[in-house]
Amino acid sequence: EPGQVLANSSATEQGELALGQNVLCAFMSWEGYNYEDAIIISNRLVERDKFTSIHIEKYEVEARDTKLGAEEITRDIPNVSEESLRELDENGIVRIGAKVNPDDILVGKITPKGETELSAEEKLLRAIFGEKAREVKDTSLRVPHGERGKVINVRDFSGDDLPVGVKKWVQVWVAQKRKVSVGDKLAGRHGNKGVISVIAPAEDMPFLPDGTPVDIILNPIGVPSRMNIGQVLETHLGWAAQMLGFKALTPVFDGADDTT
Repeated sequence: EPGQVLANSSATEQGELALGQNVLCAFMSWEGYNYEDAIIISNRLVERDKFTSIHIEKYEVEARDTKLGAEEITRDIPNVSEESLRELDENGIVRIGAKVNPDDILVGKITPKGETELSAEEKLLRAIFGEKAREVKDTSLRVPHGERGKVINVRDFSGDDLPVGVKKWVQVWVAQKRKVSVGDKLAGRHGNKGVISVIAPAEDMPFLPDGTPVDIILNPIGVPSRMNIGQVLETHLGWAAQMLGFKALTPVFDGADDTT
């Protein structure tokens, strides 16, 4: 039917451009915190998840044939508590939907040890029990320091399609929801960019005559010094569109005309 959306993408919503957020901007200095293109934002943007993003990291591990024997992906890992294995399935791979934190095991893996790698305690156990003592070390895939999230997908490969010497290959995808924070970079549509220096309470932000607090404060010196008048015109058009209740289209190369 006429007007029906035929295709969508991560940058559109029902056929309309959906990149970024429309926020109330102020061009002014603010106690020196927006020096050198630094940006002040309101805590209200954080609470409303305006710039919250999803980050997906992929982790992978291989089980290979080594000179000392074959590596093995398993749940049976020496010197690891049952509590640390609670999110692993019977094959030693983390289950989809599990919430993981730094140093949590994603894929359990053991690797054969050489004679020189045995500790004094392990050598004693081997002398007592003979070859029954396991000569393996824990080489499991773990969540790196500073990372956390939720496991959203797991894939494991085995068979003839793998490289020579690789018995099994496991991939794990972990998604993390991150709120905007100090140090993050923000950018407008006209190349103006900066780093967040302060997240201020909404009641401390400058406000309009009707009492509405602004969402973001930009440095006015960044406009003439870079001759970037586009960012000012963008805010003017956006403000007019909001107040008058219309939507504006700005074609990239051809420019706007009376029909748009």
